[in-house]
Amino acid sequence: MNNQGISRRNLFKMGGITATGILGAAALSSCGGKPATSDGKTEKGSSFERGVTLEDFESSAAELETIQDFSDEKTYDIVVVGAGTSGLPAVLTALEEGASVACLQKESVPVAQGNGSSGLILDSAASNLKGLLTWAQEYRTALSYRVNEEMLDTYMRTSGETMLWMNKVSNEAGYPPAATTSQMSKHFADDSFVTIVSNNFGVKPESNNDLVVALAAHAEKLGADFFYSTPGVQLITDESGAVTGVIGNSKDNGYIKFNANKAVILACGDYQNNDSMMKKFSPEIDAFTRKQQGKTGDGILMGIAAGSRLCPVGHSHSLHDMDAAPLFMADFPLLAVNMNGERFMNEEIPMISWNQTLRQQRGAEDPGRFCRIFDDAYEEKISSWGGKPTPKASMENYIPGFVENPVGVRPDLIDTHRCDTLDELADELGIPAEELKTSVERWNELCSNGFDEDFGLDAKYLKPIDTPPYWGVRQWVRITAVHSGFEVNGFNQALNESGEVIPGLYGVGFTGGDLCGDVDWSFYLGGLCCGYCMTSGRYAVIHALTGAIEPSHPIAWSSEFAAQYGVA
Repeated sequence: MNNQGISRRNLFKMGGITATGILGAAALSSCGGKPATSDGKTEKGSSFERGVTLEDFESSAAELETIQDFSDEKTYDIVVVGAGTSGLPAVLTALEEGASVACLQKESVPVAQGNGSSGLILDSAASNLKGLLTWAQEYRTALSYRVNEEMLDTYMRTSGETMLWMNKVSNEAGYPPAATTSQMSKHFADDSFVTIVSNNFGVKPESNNDLVVALAAHAEKLGADFFYSTPGVQLITDESGAVTGVIGNSKDNGYIKFNANKAVILACGDYQNNDSMMKKFSPEIDAFTRKQQGKTGDGILMGIAAGSRLCPVGHSHSLHDMDAAPLFMADFPLLAVNMNGERFMNEEIPMISWNQTLRQQRGAEDPGRFCRIFDDAYEEKISSWGGKPTPKASMENYIPGFVENPVGVRPDLIDTHRCDTLDELADELGIPAEELKTSVERWNELCSNGFDEDFGLDAKYLKPIDTPPYWGVRQWVRITAVHSGFEVNGFNQALNESGEVIPGLYGVGFTGGDLCGDVDWSFYLGGLCCGYCMTSGRYAVIHALTGAIEPSHPIAWSSEFAAQYGVA
């Protein structure tokens, strides 16, 4: 492993991206861990580090009792568990690096979500060191400084290359990005600048799910072996505690032993569907509806059973609604009422933190439900305070049944309504009409007085609701992801209770690590969530095979690349 520090000279050279610390800090440890496998004697109520108990395993596919009988045994260089946003980049990178690879998938098909993904370009023409360091500090600030510094460092070094590589491999797989854009941010002081490149895979209702299906088919053609309906259930360790493989539980063939010559990459997602873990580790969002299915913390618990431990709580999470109405309308502080028709918050609270107020709706059937109310003069009123409202023609795309073939939406989730009267609007939204009219009347009174004595909304946003027809959006805030798993270092290597590396084991995506430790996942960089998942899957494999973070065929930023792949 190359331990040299990062200098201004080598920071921008892809060949100079080595396994070192935070843009110049000391190299990360890679010493061996101690054995910590289950002996099959765990009793009900027994606990692991940081509160993980037997009940958590009972809610997942992970198994504690030692498995010894197998229907088959297979050997690969890399074994990836999970065919999603992290898993498929891991599989394709293994193939590109000349390794044999298998992918175990709990479901019968690849599964992923999201659309956008982003990364930072290191080329000196695109970003300078001062800009990158300034970007990192602004990101820390946006996250209340709860950042895993090692993971942030690796993301900064590798995410831009990953985005360019994803553009290339998706084109090869026959599912190119719907759009790839680059943007140089020059809002930093002095001469600092940084360039962000973003891919958007699919226009809604398409998503990353369509992407991973195409990537899986492409990977199979290139020689990867996929084992569907075969969740990983238990890691295999040797006497030193190193992970040497994983056991899959095939729907048709029972237990299969998968030996991994180089590493097991756990890319199984989060634990939002594990009720036991949610109640203990994310109780503040436990009452909200989950967007995903089958995310029962399987990979996290397998890692813990093999000697790692859960990242410290609280675990960052994403709860939002980007489907009911145009996304940018969520930026505006429009009258918010609960499903009883009552105003309940200061509307300046941003979408990423709506859940912090909504969770206080104790007793609500679904605390993520509420409505936002405005009138037909919204364009003029929003523009008056400096906002850029979505035009009515685009808003109509989000009215169920109004447009025959709406573009760029999830038809089953759009929930914007326009009615001639507040009574009719209340009926469509499913809230009491009298209470809604009372709330609007009170809102208009506050607007007339120029002072929100109820919640303190900035006076510039106090615009009366008095121009029919009336608009309402029924928002549905649900859990997208819990962004924390077992502890890893900057290369996504699993760490044991002493902070030492468990050889042969990586956790990627939200199975391993806590890149963001803030309460709510920050939107400081749009697309960082999926961008991180893709990047961690790709570079965990590179590190497992080479001991560094230098791909054998890196994709460099260039005007030729931009022209070839249509980067705007």
